[in-house]
Amino acid sequence: MLKEFDYIFNPGSIAVIGASHTDGFTRSLTKTEKTKDNLFLVNPNHKELFGKRCYPSILDIEEEVDYVVIAVSALLIPQVLKDCIEKGVKAAHVFSSGFSETGMAERIKLEDELKEIVKGKIRLIGPNCLGIHCPKSGLSFNPEASTEEGPVGVVSQSGTFADLFLDIGKIRNIKFSKVISYGNGIDLDCPDFLEYLAEDDETKVIALYIEGIRNGERLKSALKKAASKKPVVALKGGVTEHGSRAAASHTGSLAGSPQIWRAFFEQAGVVQVESFDELVNTILAISCSPLPSGKGVSIITHSGGFSVLETDICVKAGLEVPQFGEKTLRKLKKLVPVAGTSIRNPLDAWPLYYRSSALRDTIKAIALDENIHSLVLHIDELKYWRQILAEELEDFVRKVLGFMIDACEYARDEIKKPVMICVSLETYSEDEEDRKCHLMVKKEFENRGFPVYPTLEGAIKTLLNLYKYRTRSLRT
Repeated sequence: MLKEFDYIFNPGSIAVIGASHTDGFTRSLTKTEKTKDNLFLVNPNHKELFGKRCYPSILDIEEEVDYVVIAVSALLIPQVLKDCIEKGVKAAHVFSSGFSETGMAERIKLEDELKEIVKGKIRLIGPNCLGIHCPKSGLSFNPEASTEEGPVGVVSQSGTFADLFLDIGKIRNIKFSKVISYGNGIDLDCPDFLEYLAEDDETKVIALYIEGIRNGERLKSALKKAASKKPVVALKGGVTEHGSRAAASHTGSLAGSPQIWRAFFEQAGVVQVESFDELVNTILAISCSPLPSGKGVSIITHSGGFSVLETDICVKAGLEVPQFGEKTLRKLKKLVPVAGTSIRNPLDAWPLYYRSSALRDTIKAIALDENIHSLVLHIDELKYWRQILAEELEDFVRKVLGFMIDACEYARDEIKKPVMICVSLETYSEDEEDRKCHLMVKKEFENRGFPVYPTLEGAIKTLLNLYKYRTRSLRT
């Protein structure tokens, strides 16, 4: 399988059939150094695109072609695939829609015809999908995607979600090994890609978005295999009656009941999430953070009001906010001023945000507490820094962040406890300086490999998922 799939993710040459000025494949592949010299464009209506020659047919290309992207009308695809087989193409991706997802009998029949054409002769991705993004080879459907390689592999039945992962990845500092949109999956389907990513050394964690299946036992086997080797986090679309109907019209999938899928994922050792945001949040942390050994969470904040709500959020999520041990309390009494603070958990210690070394020592003391299994550092209301410090703000923030990051790295790398960073991005703020300050804090932590969240709820839910994954992996 690894050898066969190498033609898909690392093709020596690529052709786009139906190339145009507007399609993402042509724009992406012609501008990428890794692909542009071994790229062939096919469109009988053009002589040239983006400075490259256009061929009337795949059969007119003299050189060998490993991988083909097909972006023509659905009715033309049977003949195009026959031409690809005659040419000796190893793998083809059919971007075009208009098959079983329409629910129309003649289009279901057309999809069945494609199955027969390709069987045993060429590997097919799709139809009705965006295909492959692989930073290592430069193959991509998104011209704006980052080319930086990373540990996250994505298998998505939806092209929109695959594309959104790449866009969100640039914002949230997620790096990808492979992103796969497989659509109707008439040849290569979800289990094939899961089995491949399970063996892929470049992929350390797998994100899955799925709407429905053809072969439940095959999928379960592939998920079990993948989850036994690396974390798998899954989002199931179409868990309601109306969602099931939407899934059927999107990719021609049968969705199934939510109870069945919940048991299905649990038996396979997969962490199931309920939303795309939760999927992104969990993948972000699980790709760069140690796992919590228990449910005890400490939140370090700068507001008594926040601390009350933060405790509620933790407990409602299924985590715990235990009190610090006596040894920790003795240390905190020496570090945290008495007036206007609380050395309970959550730690309301706003003066420490202006006393860098004390904040560092406080985080380290909490990290050593045996009752605490993970930490959340909540950084908000940075406008007060700006109001007090004015022109000295940037130098001060970088100094404070240096102490914060030093302590957080100690907790993560030496004590092996996960550290979640919560930085409000001030979405509704009209003050550009406040937004710049928050973004600076976010970037500093991201550059040191910490997961950063815009909301406390997102950070807490992620910790719960990390704990679930750890306990599930210990059972298996």
